Amino acid sequence: MLEPGSITAREAVHCGTDPDSGASIVQLTSGPAVHSNIYCEVPYFDPSSRWLIYTKSPTSYEPLQVWRADLERYWLTPVCEGARGISGMAMSPDQRFFYCTRDAGEDGFEVLRTEIATLEQKSVVFEGAPLPGSMGSMAPDNRTYIYATVFAVYDYGVVRCDLTEGTWEIIHRGHDICNAHPQIEPGRGEDYLIQHNRGCEFDKQGRCLRLVGDEGATLYLINRDGEDYRPLPVGKPYTRPVQGHQCWLGTTGEILFTVGSPMEEARKRGNLLALRPGEERARPVAGGYYYCHPNASRDGRFFVSDARPGNLIVVGSIKTGRNRVLCPSQSSFSSPQYTHPHPYFSPDCRWVIFNSDRTGVPHVHAARVPDGLLEELDVD
Repeated sequence: MLEPGSITAREAVHCGTDPDSGASIVQLTSGPAVHSNIYCEVPYFDPSSRWLIYTKSPTSYEPLQVWRADLERYWLTPVCEGARGISGMAMSPDQRFFYCTRDAGEDGFEVLRTEIATLEQKSVVFEGAPLPGSMGSMAPDNRTYIYATVFAVYDYGVVRCDLTEGTWEIIHRGHDICNAHPQIEPGRGEDYLIQHNRGCEFDKQGRCLRLVGDEGATLYLINRDGEDYRPLPVGKPYTRPVQGHQCWLGTTGEILFTVGSPMEEARKRGNLLALRPGEERARPVAGGYYYCHPNASRDGRFFVSDARPGNLIVVGSIKTGRNRVLCPSQSSFSSPQYTHPHPYFSPDCRWVIFNSDRTGVPHVHAARVPDGLLEELDVD
């Protein structure tokens, strides 16, 4: 059993400097295992932007382990593991704590909280609760934790847990929210963003036949009690179909998301959009590329996304739309999620973390953002 901090490894490979942007790139992991920087809805960093959290597995089908990387000394150390793996990963909006879930016998699971800087841990067991079927999301109060779950084919829900009281309840249920991606708004914590995969299809064994129907996916909001359903004007008939890649735009209360478009249309008009709940129409943020998985800085000023053609890492200004390539990801962007770059900013925007399988094995990379680069893009 891996104990927090029980091992210290150093696998860093310096990959040089991008000749165009000046970004220096470090491959943080290099061992023969499947590494992932974790999906990019939030930054998996501590507040100082020194330590980041990532996952590791011997193969693509064995249980995940959670590890921590030190960007000052490039030390790698374990955080936790589970007999059946790790799920429900989430970050506190103040960046102090990492959360994940592990099986706790037949009657439930535990939510494990790790303080990233110290690796101090605390767990809460939830007996009888349905198992998480997705990543989790944490409210600013550091006690409200939510996740999506599957009850049966075409029966999906969102569960809210109170980590202080040790209680849980099903707050929302739906027929085709098979990939709900619930995300708590990180500023006030009152709105929950839900992905709605309209027209998804599964067989009797629960195998996915069609992730979305002809309508495509859309997004809506609910409140913390699962009520106050508010559809958003995204996806058909308002925009091109939503890709299912979205995040809160820092603590601004806005939502950043991508839509599926023909390549030339995306490059000309922009397929990276933003919307403030209550507005009638989403606005294009940036063009030039076909954007896939976006992430935003906490202050809502900047975005980073993997983009095509070329599987590039692109950074830009939310205000001006000006953007530039930080570096190529050299990822294959194949079927497994760990071959997708999924870039995100560190809290201080000094680093962009991304995955790449350029060596044939997926590894976590860190690109140092040159001083002044983002600020230049923010000037009209």
